[in-house]
Amino acid sequence: MSVMFKLPLNLRQELKKPLGELIKGEIPIPYLKLKEIVNSNTLITVGDVVTENSLKVGLRPRLAIYDHKTERREYKPEIGDKGVLLTVKNPPGTITLHLLKTIKKAYSLIRRGTNVHIVVNGEEDLAAIPAVLYAPLGSFVVYGQPREGIVLIKVTSECKRRCAEIMRNMEVVRNGD
Repeated sequence: MSVMFKLPLNLRQELKKPLGELIKGEIPIPYLKLKEIVNSNTLITVGDVVTENSLKVGLRPRLAIYDHKTERREYKPEIGDKGVLLTVKNPPGTITLHLLKTIKKAYSLIRRGTNVHIVVNGEEDLAAIPAVLYAPLGSFVVYGQPREGIVLIKVTSECKRRCAEIMRNMEVVRNGD
């Protein structure tokens, strides 16, 4: 049996609003601003373009989550050395239990000193939510806001509560019952 959390229609509009600070600008401007704010030891990236451009400005995310797509089109980011590579299936508009467990495992590996990349077979668009839930306080989770820039989330207790609330409001789907 597989379990997943599915994004209901009523949450779609809410999640179009950034979960953190929107850093606007044409590439590479948001990433140069990001580099002034964070260091690699606390950086988690979600998305191919975000991961690739963070690397291009010299940031090395501890955790990078991407799916080889951007705006639902195939994309091959220039990422290079990955550290530990994990893969997971995650359909669009969902957060699978497997994705949750993989992100949790990634943070366990990070605590042991390694960087981790998770390649998602499917879609990683909602992965920032569990990335925040499991991230250490004080970390920074960054994801892309299409045609606007990047969103920077400083992981705080309040931010974790907000992401937990989003998860609670998602529809639980069990396949195989």
